[in-house]
Amino acid sequence: MAPVQSSGPYTAVVTGASGFVASEVVKELLIKGWNVRGTVRSLSKKEKVAHLEALGKALPGKLTLHEADLLKKGSFDEVVKGADYVFHMASPFLAEWNDTQKELVEPALEGTTTVLESVAKSKHTVRRVVLTSSLAAALKMKSGPSNGKLYTEEDWNTDSEADKEGGYMYSKTVAEKKAWELSKKEGFELATIMPSLVLGPVTGTRPDGTSINAMKGIVEGESNALPFPFVVDVRNIAQAHIQAAVTPKANGQRYIISNANTVPNSAVIAVLKERFPGLKFKDAEQEDSKPVLDNSKVQKQLGISIISYQDTIIDMATTLIQNGIAKPQKK
Repeated sequence: MAPVQSSGPYTAVVTGASGFVASEVVKELLIKGWNVRGTVRSLSKKEKVAHLEALGKALPGKLTLHEADLLKKGSFDEVVKGADYVFHMASPFLAEWNDTQKELVEPALEGTTTVLESVAKSKHTVRRVVLTSSLAAALKMKSGPSNGKLYTEEDWNTDSEADKEGGYMYSKTVAEKKAWELSKKEGFELATIMPSLVLGPVTGTRPDGTSINAMKGIVEGESNALPFPFVVDVRNIAQAHIQAAVTPKANGQRYIISNANTVPNSAVIAVLKERFPGLKFKDAEQEDSKPVLDNSKVQKQLGISIISYQDTIIDMATTLIQNGIAKPQKK
């Protein structure tokens, strides 16, 4: 049965709403005047949701926040009921972990199952689910891209295992595969977005998340390295999620969203030194940028213009300093 058409502004559920990327999606949806139901693990941690509440007050759409537990079956039933779109964005992204299965794989797999089982119960109203997957679900660090040249949406990560080395990449891969399996079984529409390392302007004032902490270290002159040489702007990821929800032909599609070339640490430092000549930065070894992936699909089908890595880095550094997250050193 086709989803019932809703009248008036659309209603969207955004899971893990306080996260870096999810907060940007919430912001963009509110700007469009949508009703947004954001889920978080706990409403009692006021400092984690303050930036969302501020967006809700400032922007035209309506925001409500709801507690939901990814590892508790039925936890999302009520929040999904009557929604037009579900953006499932909540998943762990840890730089360090001890137990791969328990800290990464189970939350990613069970969380996806919990949310999508709730979607299945409301599939008569939910038009489409957009899942935040990862470029990690396509990268094959040992065997390389299937076409021998560049990674595309046709690639699946078959190299990673649930171990210390490949655990994060493995967890993203199995979670996306589970989503496609449930979409097929239950008959709801699905599109997946596969970002690389997320950088760009931050809305909150807390140093939450691996990519924020990595850039904070660089801006403060303590570090000279990002954890991953493939980067994308948070604004592009938010645009891709929303366009994947409302573009008819996006159903059943995967979308890589990233700069097509690697961004070496030396390039990151060079951008910061040019923009902030009065600040101290740690030098990085000179490396060349290399083409690694084909990002044409998201541009052609969803109309996304990829923001340059230079703008992404400058805007992220500026907001980290403005929001008091990073405290740079003067020369």
